[in-house]
Amino acid sequence: MAIVQCPGCSKSISNKSTACPHCQLQLKEMTAEQIERLAIKQRINKQQKFMNHSFLALILFLGGFLYMYWRQPEPDSLQMMAAQGAIAIGCVWYLVNRVVLIYLKKKK
Repeated sequence: MAIVQCPGCSKSISNKSTACPHCQLQLKEMTAEQIERLAIKQRINKQQKFMNHSFLALILFLGGFLYMYWRQPEPDSLQMMAAQGAIAIGCVWYLVNRVVLIYLKKKK
């Protein structure tokens, strides 16, 4: 008996299971090709989620940068710290998401 990932929810299950105890996916009724398609669909959905997060992180980064550019807040003011925080968080969030996307693409 080996532990594998469910193609429906990606949680650990036994390879002898006929149904996933987490998502109730009936594995016994599925062919190997259907299971493979479901796994590919799950990977694509996960990649799309990280692409959406990358887009939001980019918006946060650009929002902070553009606020600093147009509004030119006073140094050491709350507005300046908020804009710098948005830039830093957006940049780190974006980079982390891109690294995860590269990992997911190589994992194929």
